[in-house]
Amino acid sequence: MNLRVLAMLVLTISVMRGEEDILIADFESATWGDWQVSGTAFGAAPATGALPGQMSVSGFQGRGLVNSFAGGDESTGELISPPFRIERSHVVFLIGGGADLSQVGVELLIGETVVRRATGAEAEDLAGEIWDVAELQQQVARIRIYDQASGGWGHINADHFVQTDQPPERFDLTARLVQYRQSASYMNERFRPQFHFSPELNWMNDPNGLVFHDGEYHLFHQYNPAGNTWGHMSWGHAVSKDLLHWEHLPLAIPESGGVMAFSGCCVVDARNSSGFGSTENPPMVAIYTGHGHGRQVQNLAWSTDRGRTWNLWEGNPVLDLNNPDFRDPKVFWHEQSQKWVMLVSLAAERVLVFYSSTNLKQWTELSRFGPAGSIHKPNWECPDLFELPVEGRSGETRWVLEADMGAGAIAGGSGGEYFVGEFDGTEFRASQRAQWVDFGRDFYAPVSWSNLPPQQKRQVWLGWFNNWETCLVPTSPWRSCMSVPRTLALRSVRFNGEEPEQLVLVQQPIEELKQLRKSTLTPDVSDAGWPPRAVTSAGELGGYEFELEATLKPGQGRSLGFRIRSGENEYTEIGFDRWQNAVYVDRTRSGVVDFHPSFAGRHLAPARLIHSCIQLRVLIDRSTVEVFINEGEAVISDRIFPTGNDPVLEVFCGGEGAQIVDLRLHRLQPIWKR
Repeated sequence: MNLRVLAMLVLTISVMRGEEDILIADFESATWGDWQVSGTAFGAAPATGALPGQMSVSGFQGRGLVNSFAGGDESTGELISPPFRIERSHVVFLIGGGADLSQVGVELLIGETVVRRATGAEAEDLAGEIWDVAELQQQVARIRIYDQASGGWGHINADHFVQTDQPPERFDLTARLVQYRQSASYMNERFRPQFHFSPELNWMNDPNGLVFHDGEYHLFHQYNPAGNTWGHMSWGHAVSKDLLHWEHLPLAIPESGGVMAFSGCCVVDARNSSGFGSTENPPMVAIYTGHGHGRQVQNLAWSTDRGRTWNLWEGNPVLDLNNPDFRDPKVFWHEQSQKWVMLVSLAAERVLVFYSSTNLKQWTELSRFGPAGSIHKPNWECPDLFELPVEGRSGETRWVLEADMGAGAIAGGSGGEYFVGEFDGTEFRASQRAQWVDFGRDFYAPVSWSNLPPQQKRQVWLGWFNNWETCLVPTSPWRSCMSVPRTLALRSVRFNGEEPEQLVLVQQPIEELKQLRKSTLTPDVSDAGWPPRAVTSAGELGGYEFELEATLKPGQGRSLGFRIRSGENEYTEIGFDRWQNAVYVDRTRSGVVDFHPSFAGRHLAPARLIHSCIQLRVLIDRSTVEVFINEGEAVISDRIFPTGNDPVLEVFCGGEGAQIVDLRLHRLQPIWKR
């Protein structure tokens, strides 16, 4: 049974083994009725959804709900039901909003004694809650909904309180997946990317615990098993043999006891330093943030069956600073000093802390880095640290430290920045200023794979293809996807005569992606000019799953490039602007853009001319665009939501000498089995 339709089902189905359900309150009237109201948080009547200044609210039943956001998070108050007699074994209801039980929540009162309590999960998507009240039969009770908070997530949402003898399964994700896997639209919805990873159902955000073990690439990720918005964060799990085709697996680390499994990493403990396995069967060890009860701590979980089942270490947490913003550990083995190193964020302080350990269980602080980089960021999280080769300099390497901010990034909203420098096993020292990881609006919290086979001689990462500001994208029954995996290196570059040269992070799609090419088109672009001219016909591209490779020669013109047209006045434009010395993606008219006021826009990445030309490699999927400039010197990652599904490619050149030198279009096969 799906908890989203809990109230409807319990009210319309007569229970065969027990009495009919009893409605306590559904908040469908225009007043609070007999409920006692105090304070200002709950307003004069039930809400009908989100209130002014609030994110979208979902998961409630019918028209009305309890929402204490009236007046914003600063308002406080309480709502108390009239007395009722407990006549069934369970009370079930829907709840969302803040997670601090001492400040916001729902209580069941017998007299003045609190006998049951619940709160939200810092999500505006209401999820089901179940109270076992069999031992309280025939006692008179009241429900108290309270909001005593005045800070972030200082509100509570609730709806549809029902007494029942037949409570549903909590979340029941398994049943939903069985049903979805039999549907005709399985992994094939309108905006579902066809060569990017996405969850089968529900909300996903940051990639976690990327590790290679026993012939498999593991991709864990932040996942909500209860719905299609952020909440109940757990670790979802998928594996691949080739970094292209993915098998979805059951939840790895679920939310438990009011503690969510936030972001983290995974290592293969080949030396069995933790004692969780053996040298013959080394354990996979996940190091992740536990979020709950007002603080964030670092926990361990381990697996000895290739990540299929996980055990929480009884000694958790391994790090606890009694801090509400201490998160996102990245752990790696530092060969030179023969120890494990952890990098973790004091997010609100914008400081990254280094620790060391010999067994993954006891940790000693080594050093701190920051604040540094952008001065506009409100926080710093999801750090990563790795060593990369410098292209063209045999044997020369540098360390790269990357971290992300929830707002204030180069294109607006969330994004990441990186530093190039040295790491000696104790301290990281930056040797040049911070630089932006991606110049689009939709690349966040990238993390690199650990334990890659040495013979691969590469570093690979991928990121969450979304932006916290505009994350409620118009997709269902899933939300969010990942970028394609990207190989990483460093390159010495001088942009626009700038002195001196600087090392930049080079990102390129993994070589394996070329295996998806099923046919290639080479349109004639010799007479490209203005206005834009179509070089493919309807149906020729076969949909939004293709790759574009091109060389642009700007000449004296201002701009030249491409339009991916999906309607008469609907297109995504990708080009080079000579006046701004930048490649851009303009998604102002790309399709569905009105779901958030900050979504439409034009995003720029610095680009240099090499022999008077710019090289572009663009990956276009059903709702994604990734532009790799000059073999990855800069990248623009943007989501798009075109209303048409039969794109036509147009080319344009403006000004004397502007020329598209060559163009190749590769149609790509989907990665999903139907």
